[in-house]
Amino acid sequence: MPFRLADACRQYGSLTRIGPNDLLTDDAEVLRMINSLRSPFVRSDWYNATAFSHERNHAFCERDDTIHAERRNKLIPGYSGRGNDQLEKQMDDRIVDFCTLIDRKYSSSAKEFRPVDLARICSYFTIEVICTLAFGSTMGFLEQDTDVYGYLANQKAMLPIFEWLSTLPALEKFLRTPWISKSIMPKKTDKTGIGLLIKFAEKAVADRRASKHSDMLGSFLDHGLTDQEAEQEAVLQIIAGSDTTATAIRMILFFLSTNPRAYQRLAEEIEAAEQKGALSFPVIQDCEAAQMPYLEACIKEGLRLWPPVVGLMSKEVPPGGATILGKHLPGGTCIGYCAWALYRKEETFGPDADIFRPERWLTGGNVEPRLTDMHKTVDLVFGYGKNACLGKPIAQMELRKTVAELLRRYDISIVKPERPFNTVNRNGLFIQENMFVRFEKRDKIAIFADICNADKLSFDFIDSYLL
Repeated sequence: MPFRLADACRQYGSLTRIGPNDLLTDDAEVLRMINSLRSPFVRSDWYNATAFSHERNHAFCERDDTIHAERRNKLIPGYSGRGNDQLEKQMDDRIVDFCTLIDRKYSSSAKEFRPVDLARICSYFTIEVICTLAFGSTMGFLEQDTDVYGYLANQKAMLPIFEWLSTLPALEKFLRTPWISKSIMPKKTDKTGIGLLIKFAEKAVADRRASKHSDMLGSFLDHGLTDQEAEQEAVLQIIAGSDTTATAIRMILFFLSTNPRAYQRLAEEIEAAEQKGALSFPVIQDCEAAQMPYLEACIKEGLRLWPPVVGLMSKEVPPGGATILGKHLPGGTCIGYCAWALYRKEETFGPDADIFRPERWLTGGNVEPRLTDMHKTVDLVFGYGKNACLGKPIAQMELRKTVAELLRRYDISIVKPERPFNTVNRNGLFIQENMFVRFEKRDKIAIFADICNADKLSFDFIDSYLL
């Protein structure tokens, strides 16, 4: 769908009619206007299909602006990390687990070829990160190197259903009939999928009521969420926070590994920081990664070329109507977001907008007004205004640290460049599989890892050795 919609925008313009009451836009100013904090535009019935309970809404599917704003205010402290001074340390632990899995099972050498599906292990990694930040514990995906409880398989099966429901709101409304809803919606007794996550969240909420925890879920409760609301938000952050970040990591690494010049430049930037003793061990800290301009450029370029979320996320024109791009629209008209066209517009990003070229983000690569417009546009990947992504700071930290650490430790290459991976989009989220890559340890990191494993030396020694 996102590719077909982009073709429609290119053919018919920045306000394209795609249904009886549905429009589509790839205009950044329009998107900022309809999503601004004081905008009278409200969320359309597209959002109803993202609910996993018909009894109460989570923040993403809540369409009442007042209730939505109140819920966001209670969630913001937890997502900002203010209530969890161990947030980066917890993320570091999962990055170490990720690299340990690669070293143990999937590190290749001249003597041994051990390819791995990057799409699969990235999903394991991002689920474990968000579970740790939310609940203070993991679910075992990385440790067991398997789809624990069939969660990913269940998600793959369910997403096409959500797509039908969001595309045909009348069908979603019909399924809210009580006796139908009771039989099809996730339940705490389920052994897999979202129902299992709800059960997991219920136990975590009870634990935090019994004793205080400095994590995201603890913050939600401290700031006034009921137990049932906290359960909904915890499950939402796992579903939304794991899938989207996994897609971003996969595609950034894919673009880098298929662009040797860009890969080499980023590897040299990381190595130069290493030689200056500017990087921590075992995991690069976010404040250190943020000092690498080419890393930041590669991440922005990856997000631009392959935005992790491309759903319509339509907003309704207020009852009095509105004039947009010179057209008067009656109240109730829905305006959707055309991500795939927005981030590849030549007037914003230049004539090579379809090409992975991180240099476009560096000061010397563009005049300042264009660079400012590019930054403002790509920031829409994380939403805007009252609909901005609450997890943006955590996602940005995770991307910087993970991409930098993987390139610091490994040489990464695509195994099958003629068919690098399978991908399909369902309701704005990507299902990706068979992205087989080769990880090979970089010499310096391999030596340090061997020293640590053999002699159990402290990381203080390694830091001094780097210096």
